[in-house]
Amino acid sequence: MDHRLAVISVLAFVAIASSDMMRKSIVFDIKTPKVFYCPQEKPKDMSKMIVKSRPLEALCEYEGKGVPKNSIPDCYNDIDESEYACAEKQRILLRINPPNDTDSTTTVIPTPDAPQYIIKSHKKSSGKKKY
Repeated sequence: MDHRLAVISVLAFVAIASSDMMRKSIVFDIKTPKVFYCPQEKPKDMSKMIVKSRPLEALCEYEGKGVPKNSIPDCYNDIDESEYACAEKQRILLRINPPNDTDSTTTVIPTPDAPQYIIKSHKKSSGKKKY
């Protein structure tokens, strides 16, 4: 009986690990910001995965609710419509268009440990000539 329990435990672990590998197989490259890459068939190994580029608009286009029955899936196992895919799309969009701190605050005085983009934007706005 203990042998069966061990085998079932190992199989459950392998199933969870492979589903996690599939979930994280959505790839984005900043050099090609209009597309993402996803597997077209079940990967046997992360280093031997065959991917296809898809437009970024197709990622989470049904808002994680699943693909309608009459549509053709973009990626293997519809991983582009998972909750992880929707969260990944938000992360990608923030990476492409980071929020602009100067829109909400115009009187920021940067501290020495402030990020460089805040220090540079403060120098540009405070460098106006006064007559």
